[in-house]
Amino acid sequence: MNKFTDETDKETVNRLSQAAPLLAAIVDELNFTKAAERLNVQQSAISHRVRALEEKLGLTLFERSTKNLRLTAAGKILCEAARQSMSVWQPALDKLEKNQSADQIRLSLPSSLAMKWAIPILPNASSEGLSISLEVKDDLTDFRHDDTDAAIRFGVGPYPGLHAIHLTHCKIQAVVSPRFLNGVVDQSEQALLEQKMSLLSDRRGAKDNTGYHWQNYFEKTGSLIEPFTCKHQFDRADLMIQAAVSGMGIGLGRTLLIENDLKAGFLKTLGPSVNIESSYWLVCSANFAQSKRFKLLQHWLKKEIQATVNQSHAIQ
Repeated sequence: MNKFTDETDKETVNRLSQAAPLLAAIVDELNFTKAAERLNVQQSAISHRVRALEEKLGLTLFERSTKNLRLTAAGKILCEAARQSMSVWQPALDKLEKNQSADQIRLSLPSSLAMKWAIPILPNASSEGLSISLEVKDDLTDFRHDDTDAAIRFGVGPYPGLHAIHLTHCKIQAVVSPRFLNGVVDQSEQALLEQKMSLLSDRRGAKDNTGYHWQNYFEKTGSLIEPFTCKHQFDRADLMIQAAVSGMGIGLGRTLLIENDLKAGFLKTLGPSVNIESSYWLVCSANFAQSKRFKLLQHWLKKEIQATVNQSHAIQ
């Protein structure tokens, strides 16, 4: 029979867990008195707890002398385990303290949305009593392992296992820079959109099942002419839209990504806008959804989105 598997009871395991800070301090200091000072306890308490633990285990953990304190083989094993456990606990406590902070919300969102919409409105958050830290992440957030409080995602939804709030529906729209039109004889919308070789596209939108791609746009507007090839392709929507601003071709914009450029006159719309199935969602864990910070964040985001959508209507 193995003494430390079959006979060791829960009380012994609990004692080892409770003794971890003590053992870690002793192995670091190799001195009971210094370990006691580090833990802010009496030296006699250290000696008493070590003796009690040794009696419980039936092992000697330390070889004591008037000048030196040395670890036995068993002591080395347990003290190293204690040191490792403490190295795990401190980051966990730091993470817990950060998580409980009421000062800042860690918000994850796709890079395109951050660059084209969220960063310009971020200063407005303070007026709502919010402090927000943006985390740019194009993949889905794992709230079990990440430090993120909430995330904005673009997609069809829903998001199983998460609390999800619908923020706004989405439209896609062809856009072009006025500089691209310089020298173009026929500037009618139909003529421009039929110049398929002038199209700019986002590779991610073409394969992520969000419906954010030219094929979907042409099908919904009834202007699909096969075959067509895009002039330039990009890995992010904001890069594709910026290319359109630079006059490289006709971009495919979507809600929240083009309004600021339209307002500034960097872009103009071509043809009709069309609704797609994908929307913007605010997602988080069930626990964070019950917090006051989440309610403030939700209210502020909806307010800013509505202002952006209203701005788009005014431009059109």
